[in-house]
Amino acid sequence: MITFLHDKLKGLLLILLAIVGVSFIFFGNWTPKGGVDPASQSMGQINGRTLTLNEFVAAQRQSLLEITLETGRIPAAEQNELLNFQTWIRLLQIQAADSAQLEAQPAQLISAIKENPLFQKDKQYDPEFFQRFSANFLSPQGFSGERFNQAIADEVRTRQLLTALTSTAVVMPNEAETRLLRLFGPVEVQVVRWDPATITPSEPTQQDLETFYKAGESEFTIPPRRTVEIVEFLAGASTEESRAKAGEVAFAFTSQFFNLAEGKSRPDFSTAAAAAKLNPRTYGPFAPTETPFPGENDPRLTAAAFALTAEDPVSDFLPSKNGFLVLHLREAQPGRQRPLSEVTAAVRTRWQETARIQLASQQAQAFIQSANAGLARGQKWEALAQSAKLTPTKIPVFAPADDKPLTFPDADRIRQAVAQMDPQRVSPFIRTPTGLLAVYLVKRDPAPAATVATTLPKISAQLLNQRRGQIARDWLAGRAALPGNQLPAQVLAQLRGTP
Repeated sequence: MITFLHDKLKGLLLILLAIVGVSFIFFGNWTPKGGVDPASQSMGQINGRTLTLNEFVAAQRQSLLEITLETGRIPAAEQNELLNFQTWIRLLQIQAADSAQLEAQPAQLISAIKENPLFQKDKQYDPEFFQRFSANFLSPQGFSGERFNQAIADEVRTRQLLTALTSTAVVMPNEAETRLLRLFGPVEVQVVRWDPATITPSEPTQQDLETFYKAGESEFTIPPRRTVEIVEFLAGASTEESRAKAGEVAFAFTSQFFNLAEGKSRPDFSTAAAAAKLNPRTYGPFAPTETPFPGENDPRLTAAAFALTAEDPVSDFLPSKNGFLVLHLREAQPGRQRPLSEVTAAVRTRWQETARIQLASQQAQAFIQSANAGLARGQKWEALAQSAKLTPTKIPVFAPADDKPLTFPDADRIRQAVAQMDPQRVSPFIRTPTGLLAVYLVKRDPAPAATVATTLPKISAQLLNQRRGQIARDWLAGRAALPGNQLPAQVLAQLRGTP
C-alpha cells in the first residue's frame, strides 16, 4: 500500500497540496504550429474509441488524483511523461476491469479510504486529515465527490484485477539468500587497471581518417541555430481554471496567424503583440540541444523553435510552467558540415583516442578470458596478473550494500560489479573516466546474522514484488496490443522495456 508518512509531514503535505497547482496538466502531445484547436487532437484509442485531448486531460486528472492518493505526493511538473504513461496504464486497467465486470462495493470504498495512510494518525483513520485533504486539494482542483469516489472505485477494481493476475508469482528456493549474500556479505577484492594513455597506436592512414570522419560526421558539424522572440500568457493562479483562461487568450492571439483568408497577409508579430499589450523577449542564437528559455526545461520548446520557418514563423501556443508561450522566429542560421580538410587535426586526435581505448579493451578482454580459464584450472591469481604485467590493487573490505561511504577510486562501479560476481572470478572490464578496470573477487564472507534476520524477509518481498511487476507489465503490453487499442509509440516502448 502507501508508504506511511509521519503525522507532521502529512500535515505539511496537506498544506502544500493547497499551494501546488496542476500546472502541467496541459503538457503532453501538442504541435509546434498549426492554428488548429489542440482540444480536437486524437491522442489514441482504447477499445476502439478515439480519445481527444480534452478526454485525455480528464483521464490525466483522475490519474493525478490516484497518484496523489497512492504516494502522498503530487507529481512535479517535469514528471509529465510519467503522468502520461500512468494515464494510459490506468485506461488499460479500467478497460480490463470493465471487461471482467469487476465492481467495487461500498464497504470496499470506505475501507480503502480508511486504510490510506494519508488519512491516518498514529495508524488510525482520522476524519480531520480527510477533511483537510478535501479542503486543500480536492476542492481547489475542482474534484467533486463523485470523481473522488470514482478514483477510489477504480483503484479497488484494478487492485482486485492485478492481485488475481499476479497471484502466480513465486520466488525460487535460495534466491533471496543468494541476493542477500551478494549485497551484504563482506568481500575481499583486488582491482587491475589499463590506462589507454600509455598505449601508442599506429599512425592512421588517410583512409582511416576518411572512414572515421564519415562514421561520425555529426560530431564535426556546426549545428543550426535559431533566434526567437517569445510572448507569454501567464495563468493568474495555480488552478486548472486559471490555466484554461490563459490558454483561451493564447489561442485567440495565435489564431490570427493561421488559416488566413485568401488574399489576406499574415499580421506583423510585433504589431500584434503590441496591440495585445504583450512584451516580446528575444532569446538566441541557440542550438537544438540547448534549453534557452529561463525556467523552462522542456526540450519540446526548443524543438518547436526549430520547426518554425520563414513561411510559418509563429508557433502554436505551447505549455510552459507558468502558462503558455508563443514563439516567433527572428533569425534562422543553417548548420554546416565541415569538410575533412578543415577538421583533419581534430579527426586524427579523435581517431587516436578511440584506437587507444580499443587496444586497451582488447588487452583487458584477452586477460579476463585467460585469467578466468586459469582460475578454473586452479592457477593463482597473483601469477596470472604478473604474467600479464598487471599490478593488482587491494581494496579495503566492504559489503556492496554498505551505507558507509566508500572512499577508494571508482567505488560505485566496483560495488556494482561485485554484487553480480561469484568468488574466484574476474569481472568483465569496466570503463572509467581514465581508462578500464577489472575486479577480482577473492572471497565473500557470510552476511552478519542480524542483517540476515532483518533484511532477508525484505529481499524476499522485493523479489516477489519484482515478479508481480513483470507479470503485470507483460500483461499490460499484451492489452496494449489488442485490436482497438492504439497507444503512443513512447508508451508502448516503455511497456516493452525498449529504448
